[in-house]
Amino acid sequence: MNGYFKVLGALGLFLVMIPVLLGTLTVMISRRNKALSVVIGGFYAQIILGGIGVVIHELSHLLTALFFGHQIVSFRLLHVPDPHNPADNALGYVNHAWNEHSFYQRVGNVFIGIAPVVGCTLAIIGLTQWLVPGIFTLWHALITQTEAPQIHLTAGRTILWLILIGNIAIGGFDLSSADLENSATGLMTLIIVFLAAALILCQFTTGPIVAQTLRTWLAPFYWSLAFALLINLLMLGILSLLSRLG
Repeated sequence: MNGYFKVLGALGLFLVMIPVLLGTLTVMISRRNKALSVVIGGFYAQIILGGIGVVIHELSHLLTALFFGHQIVSFRLLHVPDPHNPADNALGYVNHAWNEHSFYQRVGNVFIGIAPVVGCTLAIIGLTQWLVPGIFTLWHALITQTEAPQIHLTAGRTILWLILIGNIAIGGFDLSSADLENSATGLMTLIIVFLAAALILCQFTTGPIVAQTLRTWLAPFYWSLAFALLINLLMLGILSLLSRLG
């Protein structure tokens, strides 16, 4: 029984607690940044500063819904709302339907709701590896505690990387109340799966091995999510200063 709880603790720490902590902070600050951008730059500023992030946000919902067998009713990856219509305020949407009697599709609701956090983080990992591989190698060195390599960056690729990452960080991580409510509908089902997975794993391995494996596999995800949080914090400082200056 002790082995079971160690495996369960490792799964809870690395698959739930760390991602939820980093993700929650990033979502909260991203939401604040979008609101400040509208106050400072007008209605369309949120699209200019975060439009790419919005597309990745909605695409993450869409692909995850398809993966879990949901029916796509309608979607828009990027929608420019009518500023004169208070009811038209969505920058994008994915409407989907599911079979309430399907265990698999109910579990899917949890992942569909939080998919933008995962999708945007994976986009940051991919862009970093493509545009500034030196920084990606540095992240890997920090993860594996090996000697950090020399980094050679070109100005153009680095500036493009920062612009894209900033746009994704600001526009992509803001989970709506509808996203969170959708995740909640499958939460109990996911907990059952989580408990069952720990029970199976403890028959073949130990908590420390599970912890070490997850730490190694998920470290790039943690670094990228933490970097998105840092970008949002920096942008929050800039936008807060601009709002005070009027």
